[in-house]
Order: sequence, then C-alpha cells, then structure tokens
Amino acid sequence: MRQLALILRDRRDELHASWIALLKGTVGAEYLDLLASALGVRLVRRIVDDMVTLSQAEAYEVPGIIRRIEKETASDAARRGALGFELMDVVAGLQQVRAAIWKVLIDALVVGDLPSFGETMDEMQQLDGFMDLLVRVEVRGFLEGRARPSADDDDW
Repeated sequence: MRQLALILRDRRDELHASWIALLKGTVGAEYLDLLASALGVRLVRRIVDDMVTLSQAEAYEVPGIIRRIEKETASDAARRGALGFELMDVVAGLQQVRAAIWKVLIDALVVGDLPSFGETMDEMQQLDGFMDLLVRVEVRGFLEGRARPSADDDDW
C-alpha cells in the first residue's frame, strides 16, 4: 500500500474534511463534535502515518509495528468506551475513514495521481486489510474500556 499511503499522506486535510462530511448523520452529535476537533485530526493523521510506516517497513519490522498500532488503537477505543460513547458510533466513525479514503482516492484518480489499475487494486486490498484490523482492535478495546469500573462506581 506504499503508493496509496503516500497519496493519502499528501491529502490528509482533504481526507479529514471528507471524513467529517461523511460522519454527519452517521454518528451522534456529541461524537461528531469530538471527531471534528483536533482529536479527529490526530486520529486521521495517526491512521495515515501508520499506513506509511507499514508500507515502508522491512518484513522483520512489521510485527512490532502492528503490535504498537493495535495497542494504541485499543487504548484509544477503551477511553472512548469508558467515556460513554456508543460502540456503533465508534465503529461507524472508523468505517467512515475507509469511505473517506475511497473518496480521496477517486479524486486522485481524476487528476491522474493513482498508480496503474492492477497496482491500485493490490494496494487497496492491503489497505482494506489494515482497516479491517483497526476495526477489530477498536471493537475489542472499546469493550474492554466499557468493562473497566469508573472512579465513581461504588460496586467496585
């Protein structure tokens, strides 16, 4: 996913704007406000930077990078779960990143910035696999965050 990751890195602002537009009506207003803030910008930046890092890594580096990504993603999702956000909003938010990626790549296609069709499809399979991993890890982390007792919970 090397070339697509670099295209997305160069179009991060467009990616974030497309993502926020897609989130309207998809997630709750409170969660949308959170993602429209600097936190959402950081989330998109991290996803794209992780794609770039993975695409440029040597094979022996990949397992360690994947572990770090999984840990960070699960931790962030656990915090959102502990804050009381809905699982559907969290998952929809991440799935809409994928939709925004497609939108940005279609725009790149129009201006001729995409690699050949075969290369693009091969890289999109890798990119989709990466996004699938993030969704699985985010759900797991969210549920773990919901299972943690809060400081106000007297039952614990």
